[in-house]
Amino acid sequence: MTATIVSGFVAEGTSEGQPVACYDLTWSGQCEGEALEMVRVDYFKTRGGDPSAIVAAVFAPSADDADYGLRFVAAHGPLGGCGEATLFATAMCTNPSTDPAVTFETAAGLIVGRSLGSGRVAVDMPAVARTSVPQQVDYLGRPLRIRSASAGGNRFAAVTASDLGVQLDRFLFHELTVVGHDLLSRLRGPASPVPAPDMLLITEPVAGLSTRSAVIWGDGVLNRGPCGTGTCVRYVLAVEDGEVCAGAPLVHASPFGHSFEAQSIGSGTTDQLDIMLSGLVTMD
Repeated sequence: MTATIVSGFVAEGTSEGQPVACYDLTWSGQCEGEALEMVRVDYFKTRGGDPSAIVAAVFAPSADDADYGLRFVAAHGPLGGCGEATLFATAMCTNPSTDPAVTFETAAGLIVGRSLGSGRVAVDMPAVARTSVPQQVDYLGRPLRIRSASAGGNRFAAVTASDLGVQLDRFLFHELTVVGHDLLSRLRGPASPVPAPDMLLITEPVAGLSTRSAVIWGDGVLNRGPCGTGTCVRYVLAVEDGEVCAGAPLVHASPFGHSFEAQSIGSGTTDQLDIMLSGLVTMD
C-alpha cells in the first residue's frame, strides 16, 4: 500500500463525489466476515465515518493471478461490489510512476485498476450480461416497467425517472430518495415478481453520449457519486436500447453533477460486455 496504515485504516476521500475509504487487511488472520465487521465498527462507529460512505477492504489474495483480494462494507453491512471504492483502492495500491496497475480478486471476478495520474483512475470491471430482464410490476395501483441487470457484484432494478414520476433535481433530493427507497423496499419484498435488487437505478435518456441517473441503496441512501456498478448497468441499457453503440464512450453523471466515463473494451462475447470505468479520486 502506498499510504500510511494505522490499525488497518489507510485513508478516506471521495470517488467522483461518493465518500469512500480504504483499509489494509492483508495482515489480518480473521475470516472475511469478522474482518469486515471489524472495519464497519471501526470506521462508522469509532471514527464516526460518513454514514453514506463505502469502504474497500484489501485482503491477501487467494488466487495466483491477483495482487490483492477486495471486499466492500457500508454502514449497514457488506456490499456485493462497489466501483467507486474500487477506484479509491486502486489509487491507494498503485503509483502512477513506478507501479501503475493492480489486479483485485473480488466476489464478482477479477478487476484490473490503473492509476492514470493527476488523481484519475481507470478500472476494467468484471464482464456483464449484454441484456437486461424486463418485468412489469404493479406500483401504487399502476403498471411500472422494471429492468433487472447485475454488474460487479450488485443486482439492480432499473426504472426511468419519467415512469416513476420523479426528477433528478438537486432541490428535490428528499422526494427522490423517499420515492426511490419505497420502490426499492417493495421490490425486495416477498411478493415482488422481480429478483430482489441490491440497488435501484433511476435513469434519464441518453443525449449526446451523456446521461444522468440516481442510485438508491441500503436503507434509503442516495448515492452521491454516479455509482460504478450502476454506470456499468446504465451502459448495458444504453447499448440494449440503441442509444450507444458498443465500444463508444458514455458519460454517466450523478444528480450531484459528478460523472464517470464508461466504455466497452475488446470484442466481448455475444452475451457479455467488458466495461472500463474512469473517474477522479481525491484523498482527504
